[in-house]
Amino acid sequence: MKAVKLKDGRKIILREMTKQDILPGGNRRCPVNCKMVIGGTLLPTDNFRILNEEMIEKYGATAILAIGQDLIAGFVSFYPTWCPSFDMCNDEQIKEGMAHLEEIRNPPPCNDPALHVGCLMVRNEYRGNHLSIALLNYLKDWAKSHGWKKIVGNGCIYSGRAQYQWLVAPKPPKPIWEKAGFVAKDFPALGLKAMSDRESVRLSLEWYKSDGFPKQVPRDINPEDPDWPEIFADYTMICEL
Repeated sequence: MKAVKLKDGRKIILREMTKQDILPGGNRRCPVNCKMVIGGTLLPTDNFRILNEEMIEKYGATAILAIGQDLIAGFVSFYPTWCPSFDMCNDEQIKEGMAHLEEIRNPPPCNDPALHVGCLMVRNEYRGNHLSIALLNYLKDWAKSHGWKKIVGNGCIYSGRAQYQWLVAPKPPKPIWEKAGFVAKDFPALGLKAMSDRESVRLSLEWYKSDGFPKQVPRDINPEDPDWPEIFADYTMICEL
């Protein structure tokens, strides 16, 4: 556990999520969109609770929480290489994770194991205080103390260029990762490249321009910007511990 003081004077506690305070995930709920409090009335769905209990039992934690007066101000969630990625609000991904409980309990052989960041989220009213970087630094210390050798994340320039900080996706701005000591690198064990190929970038751009782009998010980048290959590129961000 670690206490940090934000630039605006508010105090935040950083600590691991335990079995006693599993966030009320599932059912499309997320701290960015609803006020989650420790000990509140919202409860996790059965699948989300079981999945996190199993992972906490095996690995010690599945998320680092930033808590301000019992309110979840932000968090960073993570999972090992052999577990499918799951967002706390995505019921289909949670269900997929449940199908891999045996691998969670008995990890398969892995030549290059790593912790992977699932989501890095900060509530709007807490942004601008470097809380994202504090969460990543705490995760680094925790992971190293639990024997992990590297942490893998996913970043993109688009998030940093846009006025709307897309911290509700598992791709926080690349500069955030860099300030926490991550670098863009290949991760051959999973076929991950330091930067996505041009076809992937093109598909991201098409998604941005399509009707499938979330309506609550402003389109604050000109899709005709000549720098779009860089703006929409994804980066594999890695921190060696």
